[in-house]
Amino acid sequence: MLFIAGTYAAPAQDARHVVEPHIPPACVVLQARVAAVDGVLRADAEGDLDTARIQLAMDQCAAGKAVELKANGSKQTFLAGPLTLRSGVTLVIDADTSLAASINPRLYDITPGSCGILGEHGRGCKPLLNGNDISDAGIMGDGSIDGRGGARILGENVTWWQLAHRAKVLDKYQKVPGLIELSHVHEFTLYRITLRDSPAHHVVVHNSDGFTAWGVKIMTPGTARNTDGINPVSSTNVTIAHCYIHAGDDNVAISSGQGAPASGISILDDHFYTGHGMSIGSGTGGGIAHVLVRNLTIEGATNGIRIKSDPSRGGLVQDIKYENVCIRNVTNPIVLTPHYTNFSGELIPEYRDITLRNVHVVTPGDYILAGLDAEHELGLTLDNVFADGLNDSHVLSEYASITLGSALGNLDPQGPNVTVARAPDGRPGVALPCGARFVPFPALKSAPRLNVEVPPEDKTLYVAADGTGDYYSIQRAIDVAPAGGAVISVAPGTYHEVLTINKPHIVLRGPYEDASKTLVVAGKSSGTAGGTLNSATVNVLADDFLAENISFVNDFNRTHPQLQQGSQAVALLVRGDRDIFENVRIRGNQDTLYAGVGECSGSGADRACPVARQYFDRCFIEGNVDFIFGDGKTVFDHCVIRSNQHFEGFITAQGKSYAGQDSGFVFHDCRLVATPGVGNVYLGRPWRPYATVVYLNTWMDAHVIPAGWREWHPGETDYLPTATYAEYQSSGPGANLLLREPHSGRLSRQQSEKFEPEYFLRGSDGWNPTAILKRKRFND
Repeated sequence: MLFIAGTYAAPAQDARHVVEPHIPPACVVLQARVAAVDGVLRADAEGDLDTARIQLAMDQCAAGKAVELKANGSKQTFLAGPLTLRSGVTLVIDADTSLAASINPRLYDITPGSCGILGEHGRGCKPLLNGNDISDAGIMGDGSIDGRGGARILGENVTWWQLAHRAKVLDKYQKVPGLIELSHVHEFTLYRITLRDSPAHHVVVHNSDGFTAWGVKIMTPGTARNTDGINPVSSTNVTIAHCYIHAGDDNVAISSGQGAPASGISILDDHFYTGHGMSIGSGTGGGIAHVLVRNLTIEGATNGIRIKSDPSRGGLVQDIKYENVCIRNVTNPIVLTPHYTNFSGELIPEYRDITLRNVHVVTPGDYILAGLDAEHELGLTLDNVFADGLNDSHVLSEYASITLGSALGNLDPQGPNVTVARAPDGRPGVALPCGARFVPFPALKSAPRLNVEVPPEDKTLYVAADGTGDYYSIQRAIDVAPAGGAVISVAPGTYHEVLTINKPHIVLRGPYEDASKTLVVAGKSSGTAGGTLNSATVNVLADDFLAENISFVNDFNRTHPQLQQGSQAVALLVRGDRDIFENVRIRGNQDTLYAGVGECSGSGADRACPVARQYFDRCFIEGNVDFIFGDGKTVFDHCVIRSNQHFEGFITAQGKSYAGQDSGFVFHDCRLVATPGVGNVYLGRPWRPYATVVYLNTWMDAHVIPAGWREWHPGETDYLPTATYAEYQSSGPGANLLLREPHSGRLSRQQSEKFEPEYFLRGSDGWNPTAILKRKRFND
């Protein structure tokens, strides 16, 4: 019925001979009973479902025939819950007719109450249309299947898409229905149909042999999360041709699971718009081979050509050909990476015999061409590949063996562990003409759509270690953030990376109040990094930075002994002005937190340093020797300061270097505590002659020794006489004010007022971080 001799036979593709399908004759024609006035159904429409009527018709239809859904005047809508497709039967949806999904989550439950909720990994909902172990079936017609992802779930004040966005923010999994799911099917065809607004994926094809999508149009907002277009999974003999796909996730994603390969796949003459591009992965555990992507045009997507996997789900990807591909206005035009997430494992991703021929990227973007390591290099051929705007692009290449074909383009990657071989007959190529190929998405006049709430653009950059966010690296999100700043939401997990924030107005946010769920960890030290200030896990060099609900850790001493020299290991270095840290855990041993200023000028009497104000609210800071140091103008408000094990401890080493420097540390309503058995801890010692530290209303445990303060190097330096060390209303077992070092002092109430956060940090610009946080909490 569907496959006869045609023109698309080639070694690296669908082995079938595929031509344009035809629509079979109807066994029955069903008339629509529901009208949608201006895209709005009547309030009681959910009580008039067509599920049983359509299902009965398909169950009784003879093989080789079709159940035809047809509009009846102004009544154009069939409203239904989950339907089961049958062997030999085609579902035809006529022009001006819509099969629309019910918004009742109970109809889609796999187990009672499992659909329409947030949860952990796993399925919770049946799809609208399901085909399992069927053959010679299809869905065709010029009408539409409308998933109504932007409609409010029955009984809830949230849409399917809003639920998906909430899952992204909270690092959960949304339990929402997909549109079409096929499993173990043989010869299934989608033809001319328009798929709209799915709550999740539009089409998934599992473990099947023989699937064709021809002339299919998928139109869903780019802001609708996880709304993939067509995903062949562990399937063979697949053709996706002449399709137009506008989605909120991968336009097409080919993947495989362990023991179940994907192969023989042709992607031909397609147009992709908003979405995540032409993807292979992230699951490649069963192997993926013999894929041909030809005459593909991509415009406005996040990614263009992408192969993605990692050692938790990898496998061999080979014999993949991309030919005659045009790419425009795509953030990441070509991404071939085995580091899709930072998950570890033994399922090694390896990419061999990947060919890009006659590919033209007409706008700048970022490129990644990477293998896993020296034993698992990327094997890539570039033949007549042109990338316009390379001066404004970023190209990362590593562990790659690259062959430049006989037609030389201008993409010539270089990088660590990259070898490049050039064809002996290489000659300058000619860029593929692309201008006429960028066409608007087709008008969908015959494919009705019910009203939905389109999700607004969320400019937050989402990072998730498991690959469910926009990025798996925090630094990558920082790098792509606009020059004027961005909000970066970091899902729970451990991120082993060093961060440098050099753009103003960056917000780095964990989604949960428990900051220990989201950790940034590195293990550099003074000895390994060439200096203490080079060892930081997180480097905040910009102004107006905000971090909240996150942990910054230097774990050098987890694997190294703490020695007198070379063991200084900074978890957080901050040098910006007006920087705020709310509910942040900062953990290390010696020199945990550097709160300082930028570069000073001059020397002696002419020395001048900028002012760098920093505010730490409800933070936890841990270390043992000089673990809060620097010359910033810094307030610690309602923080817990914990000393860990060392024979002698110092909480602060403040570095105000000249009398006129606007610098000092203030601890306001804090608690000084220690791990069990720790004692002999000083409140501070002066790193520089004019060190200034004040404790206001701070509770001190017994680990704080009575003297409280000590000279930097007794007998060598004499900084205490010029330092300013003072307390106001200290309390607890360590608050032995009568026994304090004589050069320290006690403040009166009036004297203490100038160290209150609102006054101390005000500056000439009136900065008030306490008010900023109050407004933020109110808005949250």
